Amino acid sequence: MRHAMEPAEFPRGQAYQPRAASLNVPYSRQPFHHARTSLGAAGHWIHLLGVAAPVVIGEIIKDPNARWRALRLSAVGTALLSEAVWTHRLMKERQKDEEAHAALKSCSERCR
Repeated sequence: MRHAMEPAEFPRGQAYQPRAASLNVPYSRQPFHHARTSLGAAGHWIHLLGVAAPVVIGEIIKDPNARWRALRLSAVGTALLSEAVWTHRLMKERQKDEEAHAALKSCSERCR
């Protein structure tokens, strides 16, 4: 059985590192990001749909079996929609990187 480690027992690299007083010093901890905010407005609306779906479904559908089915489908639907938007964003970023790489390659060929 694993026991919880006391803060003093953590290895030096895993301990919390407070923010440096100077903003010019690089911050070594990676900040936490909410997926819905990193997707921008689309992520916000997807999250809002996922949160509001149970309330709306509960008011519209009165049959308990149909309500549970709709709730499960709404959860799966919002997850799939979120993944689709995330995949689209990654495809756009990859395309942008490929275009920049092609431009750099053509520039380096012209500059020889």
